Amino acid sequence: MKIFPLLIIILFTMHNSPGAEDRVKESTAGFKKWDKNGDGFLVREEVPEGPRKIFDKVDRDKNGKVSLKEHLIATTGQAPREREAKGNISEKNIKRHVINQKWPQEADGIDREYFVSTPAKGEHMLPVVFLFHGNGGQAQNLIKGWSRRLKDHIVVAPQGYRRSWNISDEASRAPDTRYFMEILRDLATHYPRAMLSGISMIGFSNGAGYIFRLLIEVDDPQLISNAIPVISSMVTEQHHNSAFWKRSDDGTADYDIKVKPITKSNILTIHGTRDRIVPYGGGKRGRNALHLSAQETAYLWAQQKGYKGKQLPDQSGREVSPGIISYDYKAQNVTHLKVVGAGHDLGEKGRQVEEMIQDFIRDGKIKTTY
Repeated sequence: MKIFPLLIIILFTMHNSPGAEDRVKESTAGFKKWDKNGDGFLVREEVPEGPRKIFDKVDRDKNGKVSLKEHLIATTGQAPREREAKGNISEKNIKRHVINQKWPQEADGIDREYFVSTPAKGEHMLPVVFLFHGNGGQAQNLIKGWSRRLKDHIVVAPQGYRRSWNISDEASRAPDTRYFMEILRDLATHYPRAMLSGISMIGFSNGAGYIFRLLIEVDDPQLISNAIPVISSMVTEQHHNSAFWKRSDDGTADYDIKVKPITKSNILTIHGTRDRIVPYGGGKRGRNALHLSAQETAYLWAQQKGYKGKQLPDQSGREVSPGIISYDYKAQNVTHLKVVGAGHDLGEKGRQVEEMIQDFIRDGKIKTTY
């Protein structure tokens, strides 16, 4: 018996022999249950031990992640229909908006979507949180969970072009910094209660790289109050030769303009020590991307904000929760969390990290212990 039909029998046996549509629904529900960070992809650490053994076979494009399409092909023999792949926003307080942009990849223009969740009641001004999905992720999936965690915020989840953010070797060459600024202008029109100065942002993996890009390129020091890049570190294009860099042309890989960032953001970086996609200690990811280490990334931002000392040594961290070590540049409001033993999804420590993120958004810092 071939491995894919065997997987279907073992993991997705359906009661009363349901039809194809029911199998797709159940398999999709299983995918979402495993997708702990809601980025629209499964990494190896998110998959239970049994099916993890065939992860590489299900990962058809060999990019280290399993998409919903790959998952459904393996478990049901069917690719998702377009409406299923896009998901279905059922919450009444989540709205879809679009920004039309043109650039060489889309010379005729394209509507780029973003989603907004707002508290159901109240007339007062509301803080704003942006969510940036990882490479291949879906904004719709991401906003549902975080809108429940941050019920007193307006939560905004933009969708990356070709499901990615244009940092280094992604498929996208979209003008993503301009996209972000255009979303802010659009929000001011549609959501007069939104506090659009002092926003917070959370980004996962490729979305964390997007946060670093915005911290480098946005020229308003008060715009971003709290920046939380999760499971990622800067790529060397963003910082090399003792300087931060940006591109004069988003359509190229050439970071040719030296920049001195002016952000005053509180910064919390988070990374697992066993991340196989973005190595904690730095190194190559994908075809071309070369990452700095997680701890060096935090140190460079502390330097940018005025820190004059040496990088904090690895042994100087303090344990704020079992297996979660904090490195604090207190005067600069830059903190790094090392999640010991965690992979790209942060695993069993993910819930604790989510709690820390929520505290950081509300207070600009995490608690002493959890």
